[in-house]
Amino acid sequence: MASDSFTFDGYRLISKTLTDSLRMRPSGWRVIFKSLNLCDYLIRNGSERCVDLFRGELRPLIRQLETFNFYEGSVDRGGGVREKAREIGEFLGDTERIREERGKARRLREKFGGT
Repeated sequence: MASDSFTFDGYRLISKTLTDSLRMRPSGWRVIFKSLNLCDYLIRNGSERCVDLFRGELRPLIRQLETFNFYEGSVDRGGGVREKAREIGEFLGDTERIREERGKARRLREKFGGT
């Protein structure tokens, strides 16, 4: 998936899919949570355009998810979404940390991928 972010068509598909899934209704909290995990993965392993996408176009959506609420009966299902959105928001604000994490991810890819 991260390698697709380096091609034009793959990047367009990823950005459209993530935008749509982050705008889902609260009852789709599982999809929203998985999309946030994908955002985190793409920040670390995707192209630089992905980081720009998350800092620009998707940042307001991610900020909005920091106050996400959804209850199934009396069970709060939005806690994971709120926490992940908060982590990504802090992560996007720290350029040095992004650079370090991308370096770590690159070293791991080279170590295990043989490239």
